[in-house]
Amino acid sequence: MAKEGPYQACAACKFQRRKCGANCLLAPYFPPDQPKIFENAHHLFGVSNILKILSSIDPSLRSDAMRSILYESDLRARFPVEGCAGAIRQVANQVYSALEELASLNEQIRQVENVSFPAGDGDCDGDGGSAAISHLMKEVAAFAQNMYDGQLYLGPQQPSENK
Repeated sequence: MAKEGPYQACAACKFQRRKCGANCLLAPYFPPDQPKIFENAHHLFGVSNILKILSSIDPSLRSDAMRSILYESDLRARFPVEGCAGAIRQVANQVYSALEELASLNEQIRQVENVSFPAGDGDCDGDGGSAAISHLMKEVAAFAQNMYDGQLYLGPQQPSENK
């Protein structure tokens, strides 16, 4: 579809083969070059329901509502059987595993803190166990960095190609 004035038709208007004006509620959320995002949302919710949701809420909350709609529709497309429930269960399992590992590391730290090493005893360098504590703290920091680097993130993936 060609441009109408300064606006290019959003993916929703392109799909519906209608004109897309400056007052289109869906244009900010469905860029013309990413039709898969719209197709996922349309398949799960339908255009009329999305428009009802957007028109029934405060304009300041629309971006949050659309972010939720887009997230849920992306997860439903990626995990057709379980959708958001599967993603939530997966993240909950990762959090549970992380908490178990943290508890284990905390127990190891407590054990090391309770051990007293005599000064000048072989491999401990007479530092009273601070080398062992330092090593455990580095392990905890590495674990935390791995979590921060996105291993728990299941947000919407950007489509690699538009279909």
